[in-house]
Amino acid sequence: MIIDTNNHLIPRAPSPDQSHLSTANCRVCTIGGGSGMPVVNRALVRAGYRRIHAIVTMFDSGGDTGRMRTDERGQILAYSDYWRALMSLWSDGQHKLAWEEVLLFRDDRGRSFGNTFLRFLADKAGDLRAVDTLFSQLTGAELCGEVVPVAMQPAELCFQTETGRSYRGEHHLDELRMSSDRVQEIWLEPQVAASDEALEALTRADLIVVAPGSLYGSILVNFLPQGMRAAFLESSAFKLLLTNIMSVANETGPCTQRDYVACFERQLQAQQPFDLVVAPDLSALDEAALQQAQRYYEMEHAHPVRFDASAPGPYRLADLALIEGTYGRLRHCEDKLARFFGDLALSVTRHKRP
Repeated sequence: MIIDTNNHLIPRAPSPDQSHLSTANCRVCTIGGGSGMPVVNRALVRAGYRRIHAIVTMFDSGGDTGRMRTDERGQILAYSDYWRALMSLWSDGQHKLAWEEVLLFRDDRGRSFGNTFLRFLADKAGDLRAVDTLFSQLTGAELCGEVVPVAMQPAELCFQTETGRSYRGEHHLDELRMSSDRVQEIWLEPQVAASDEALEALTRADLIVVAPGSLYGSILVNFLPQGMRAAFLESSAFKLLLTNIMSVANETGPCTQRDYVACFERQLQAQQPFDLVVAPDLSALDEAALQQAQRYYEMEHAHPVRFDASAPGPYRLADLALIEGTYGRLRHCEDKLARFFGDLALSVTRHKRP
């Protein structure tokens, strides 16, 4: 990968003799949840990766998922992140689009068919870890990997803020996202062990990608199950962090990419746990549209994650963002990420940390 003097990543096409090694044989492990991980997974599939293990959080408690878990007295896992990750590993095509429309359906009471269908598959298979195979058999999906639940026992995400207030349930993070009372600590109740499959995926990976998303509710929560932190740190894989585009008031407030990484350092109890940290280069976007988008975000007390070029560390800028929709939501661009991952694989396929 080529890096210019301004810390920008410049795409470089793989040579023909390296392309097979850089995609089909690279074992990738993604970590996340929410809407960020599916974008990363779809980009990896577009780039030609076929050995993707997507480790997803199972502790969501908002919306229809929260209602399902409440009805079952909290004794079931959250399925929403799982089925979204599952769909993101399916190669594009009309058949996939038809199934996406079905799974995204919500009735007039807000109940998600995707959640209901995933629960049916789990009950039918008898084990959540067998769902991917049953899903492929029923739908004809050609999956480019598998979804790995971070834990197999239900738990609630709890957190405490700077003012000392404590909350139980991941949904409170979303409710308080515009609050200046920032999250200080997170934990699970009860404490649960990481799944064997998640630990094995980290151990065997060539590349680990920590996806963008809700910092505490979708990303850092995955390091709370017992064994995950140690497995991540001990893995010989090349570790990549994709920072969020925008900060959230109750997560970090206005911050730099260095501040963002510091949240991971505290949770993982390790200094600079990543080989590469990539922040989106917003200067590549249309200036007028970007300014309008930022005005909307300011109403939510959200600000771009600033890039501090003077901060020591493996920090780089890359053109990975787009402006989406009427209200100018800033998102990671699937096409740009696919090109980025196609080039990055050359650096990590045979990487081994000392």
